[in-house]
Amino acid sequence: MDAEICRLTLERILGFPIREVTVDTEHAFTVNPDYRGVRLDARADDADGTAFTIEMQVSDQHNLPKRSRCYQGQIDVESLKPGAEFNELPESYVIFICLFDPFGRGRYRYTYREECVEDGEPLGDGTCKIFLNTKGKNPEEVPKELVDFLHYVEDADIPEVSGDDFLRNLRQKIIQIKKDRRMEGRYMTFGELLDKERREGRAEGRAEGRIEGHAEGRIDGQNCVFALINAMAADGQGAEVPRLAEDETFREEMFARYHITDDIRGVQNA
Repeated sequence: MDAEICRLTLERILGFPIREVTVDTEHAFTVNPDYRGVRLDARADDADGTAFTIEMQVSDQHNLPKRSRCYQGQIDVESLKPGAEFNELPESYVIFICLFDPFGRGRYRYTYREECVEDGEPLGDGTCKIFLNTKGKNPEEVPKELVDFLHYVEDADIPEVSGDDFLRNLRQKIIQIKKDRRMEGRYMTFGELLDKERREGRAEGRAEGRIEGHAEGRIDGQNCVFALINAMAADGQGAEVPRLAEDETFREEMFARYHITDDIRGVQNA
């Protein structure tokens, strides 16, 4: 929500100066009601017209390559007015900040651009997709400032914050937000929902017995909630997430709609 923090975050991720940005949180794309919509965590544009989208990913849904393609397409469609030339499309960056390694190669940052397969010549279409991994293992290959930022995303209590002005300011901003009475209800609702899912998950585990080796494809209670919230947000239903904690019937309907409950029961009954 904070334009300056967004700008500084982008600078740290991309490694070059960025002028003033405007930010639109929970930005929704709905081109046609007959097709799936997309809701972004944050959409930003800088003073030079470059477009950015930044997404947080807490659980691996194994769909980031195709998901980034969908986001890129939506940004492009929204960036051109009727009659505009294709060369007027802005430079764009699709960024995912992941609490897991999305490609399993141990990198803090994976950067993808279009290029010719035969000779490696860049296509020059102005697009870039970046996937950040808080659990990277190659600190010598990326800037220390980026590593510290990703460690902070992973663990807000790391000591490196004290010597980093950006992270210190970021921490203070988060503290202020958590003290906001309007935000407090959202934190409480989300926490209560996760606690309920953990309790239900433990109860089901005792009733069904422990599945040897955690059968492939199993989703535990907490990840089940994260998966549902991600699915709803991507489907343009982010505003309905608070109802999950308040309305059990609605919650079960959402689990069924996105085939999350059925998947879990299928594994448990196997």
